Amino acid sequence: MSRENVELLRRTFAESGGSASGLMEAARSGLVATDAEFDISTLYPDAPVIHGLASWLEFVDSLPWGRSTKFEPERYFDLDDERVLIFVRGTAKGEGSGVPVEIRDAHEYTIRGGVVVRLKVYADRAEALEAAGLSE
Repeated sequence: MSRENVELLRRTFAESGGSASGLMEAARSGLVATDAEFDISTLYPDAPVIHGLASWLEFVDSLPWGRSTKFEPERYFDLDDERVLIFVRGTAKGEGSGVPVEIRDAHEYTIRGGVVVRLKVYADRAEALEAAGLSE
């Protein structure tokens, strides 16, 4: 099942165009649950776990770089039957300034029944590998 999950995430990235707003399109295709959880606490320590795609998009819209953010998968790790870790390169531009921003982090996806139900973002890739019981 893990290999199937990697393929599901490849399709999700392709369908969403790597953007946060594109996740809504992926949800319409049944790839992402509309009630999915988004844990970004390692990037934003005061942020609660966000429940639901609509709330996630509201959060993204509140950021100074908003929906200009694009994610490009760099490396996939099959963790188990439900989880896949992806090293991701994120790019965006400041809404007012146009200043480009880049981050290389890790996204751990949980998939159940062929649908993404949870995303946990790790600011530090080494921390993500350690949490997954892996080392590079």
